[in-house]
Amino acid sequence: MDHDEIDLIRKQFHSKKWPKWLESVSVSGLRGWTGQTVSFGFPVTAIVGENGTGKTTILRAAACAYEADGGDPFYPSDFFVDTHWDVFRDISLQYTTRQGAVPDSFKLRKPNERWSYPEKRPKRNVFFFDISRILPIDASVGYAKIAKQKAAEISTEEISADYRERLSHILGRAYSKARFAKTAVDKKKQVGLLTREFGEISQFHQGAGEDATLDLIGKLQSVPDFSLLIIDEVEASLHPRAQRRLMRFLLWLSRQKRLQIIVSTHSPYILEELPEEARVLLLPGPNGVNTVYGASPEFALSRLDENARPELHIFVEDREAEVLLREILVSAPTGQEILPRLLILPVGPSNAVTIMGDLSAKKKLPYPSIAVVDGDTGAGNGCIALPGTVAPEKMVFGELKAKNWPNLTDRFGVGAGSLFAFLDDAMLEPDHHKWTGMVGDRILKSKSAVWDVLATEWVRSCLSQGERERIVSAISNAIPAGK
Repeated sequence: MDHDEIDLIRKQFHSKKWPKWLESVSVSGLRGWTGQTVSFGFPVTAIVGENGTGKTTILRAAACAYEADGGDPFYPSDFFVDTHWDVFRDISLQYTTRQGAVPDSFKLRKPNERWSYPEKRPKRNVFFFDISRILPIDASVGYAKIAKQKAAEISTEEISADYRERLSHILGRAYSKARFAKTAVDKKKQVGLLTREFGEISQFHQGAGEDATLDLIGKLQSVPDFSLLIIDEVEASLHPRAQRRLMRFLLWLSRQKRLQIIVSTHSPYILEELPEEARVLLLPGPNGVNTVYGASPEFALSRLDENARPELHIFVEDREAEVLLREILVSAPTGQEILPRLLILPVGPSNAVTIMGDLSAKKKLPYPSIAVVDGDTGAGNGCIALPGTVAPEKMVFGELKAKNWPNLTDRFGVGAGSLFAFLDDAMLEPDHHKWTGMVGDRILKSKSAVWDVLATEWVRSCLSQGERERIVSAISNAIPAGK
């Protein structure tokens, strides 16, 4: 993740530097959507979820929010078409938008055969790139004719040097020229050409990732400021490094042109380039789609082993919370018995954990579950809290220090004088998330190894019997009866 770029965008976004903004979309009556809302809280937002959860539905609904301000308009009837098998009725698409400082809300409805629209909708340029963009050019309508005939060029349009350099960086190849040619065979269809060290090659013979990215970059260089840009399956045909570079380009482009960009993805590499507030997870449940904001890339894209049958899912913030919870459970005989029946999942920051806890309490998830938040968050609906009133790192370091770091010299194999100084020095760092890494750097161990030892010794030396029983009992009681 480019933290400097993210911080700059975040600062400018909160200063209202994006004058046109789609704040949210609510969908009812389409493919399992029953009025749920998806909100957009960052200039580049990624929608993630399993196949069939409704990612494309949200993207298409978002594309219909505006009247065209030049270019081709998008209508719900373009995307949600009645067929012999699919009949769409009683549909409602509700939007909240902002133009400058002026908020607005409106609905598009389809109560029967026809869509109804409000008298006025905000105007904005909208660009929608769907999965068809990755089709080989010779599989697209009309291009086979160009390929098979002697096609004389009648005009050419070059990609600017700046955008060509961006294309080269994304794909990891040096292109000396990038252009689109029109031929006498069909003046409406362009063919992209790239010049490499061995000469020029057309889209008929480029790789799939090369072909798709050339088309995308060619179109993006002319996108007007303040537009809404929507890309379905943004990572398609690109290797991991290229995916990361493409997202960094889109972040840069969003800031340069004040674009709002919404993408869908199945890729952890895409999500890892975005901050928490830019990730929206669509999670299927028995009563429709659930929306979770800020989920970690690992949780957002995790798929349970088909052979695994956990009796209870437990949601925690991060690996540190997972390790501490496991140590608490194994310290009690009943905890040891139930641990193999559990699946503990780090899902992201506290707000993501509390959302999952609330969904668990309301039986909106397809499996029994409970959330365990850090002590500084506190218990809530569907959530229990780890011991303490501060972050786990602060609690563990602080309480072990108060007991003069018991057993740590033997566990780490480092003399007490040096080890205690390393631990004390780490606690001077304002960001407690860095403490284990700082200690690990001094004693030549990974931050994970340091935390594993500290968590184990804290449970042995500092955990009260009452706190142990509270947590083990709450988790035991959450396992469905008869399991």
